[in-house]
Amino acid sequence: MYNDLKLIIDNETLANYERLYFKLHPKASKKPIDNPYHPLMNQWMIMKRPMMNALKQRWKDFIVWFVKEQGYTNLHIEKCEMKFITYYKTNRRHDVDSASPKFILDGFTESGFLVDDDSTHLTSLTLECYVDKDNPRTEIEITNIFLKEN
Repeated sequence: MYNDLKLIIDNETLANYERLYFKLHPKASKKPIDNPYHPLMNQWMIMKRPMMNALKQRWKDFIVWFVKEQGYTNLHIEKCEMKFITYYKTNRRHDVDSASPKFILDGFTESGFLVDDDSTHLTSLTLECYVDKDNPRTEIEITNIFLKEN
């Protein structure tokens, strides 16, 4: 059993990633990630397939970088529970069920942080949504962690 983890994606995290991103892609002008929380399912599900795939790839690249920055690449979590607490920047209505963190979970798997995001490895997923206009962010709490035995 491993200690519980708490990861936070906030505007400072995005700024750090943007510095690297624009160094690697000097001709790019658009931010790779717009907000420190996952795009809402209602938004990305209506995108044309190429746009959705590009968004998914940007998020996967960001999360792989984020996990590396935290020092958790190839941690190989075999089993855990996760709670995603999203703090939006506006009071605009947000459906909790639209806050599915699919791209984040895919990045966790790609980075080796999580063995897989299926129900055998991720046994519980809790979503909570709030508003914090001054500090929008995503807090990810990982509990009941078991690491893959080598």
